[in-house]
Amino acid sequence: MAVERDGDSYTTRRESREALVLATLDFGPRRDPKLDTTLAFFDHMLEMLGWYADINVDASYEVRTYRLMHVVMEDVGLALGAAAGQAISDRIADGVESSGFSYGMMDEASALAQISFEGRANTFVKRGGASSFERVEDVLCVDLVAFFEGFSQGARCTIQLDLFDDSNDPHHAWEAGFRAFARALRAAFVANPRRAGMTAGVKGTLD
Repeated sequence: MAVERDGDSYTTRRESREALVLATLDFGPRRDPKLDTTLAFFDHMLEMLGWYADINVDASYEVRTYRLMHVVMEDVGLALGAAAGQAISDRIADGVESSGFSYGMMDEASALAQISFEGRANTFVKRGGASSFERVEDVLCVDLVAFFEGFSQGARCTIQLDLFDDSNDPHHAWEAGFRAFARALRAAFVANPRRAGMTAGVKGTLD
């Protein structure tokens, strides 16, 4: 898995026997995303990720063996996470927050997300109410967790996501979660010259 930088754009190419994944985080001017993961609801959530993080997010998934939902979401998460981790690393010299948190909501649903880039991969997702249903649109809810697990592994960051929703609509519950995560990610990328050369953790390195 390799991340290539082109100006303000970071693209990860992840190739395996199962699939070819291309994923991009583009910090340039806003444009329409290019999303084709084969999963409609997941594409919609990645659209929300870019919209609320103020980052252009592209992702494509080419199936080579079996189209397994958890593999699609985990692999895309790994690729986007790797791009995010490289983008954070490139900003450390000039100073970057490297951590962030935010609430997100959609109508009756709400969520809290926290993220910290410290060189460790941890994912803690608490699912309540409709987010714990079996399915949402064309995917399994549990497989959406695999996206965050993949992202944390690719980025070597810690993610905490609490889905507070107690309604009957899993679409709203998960969209609130992705909105919260996106805004937490946006906060982590905020420039902070006072933190030049520093990381989120006091050890001072992402290794």
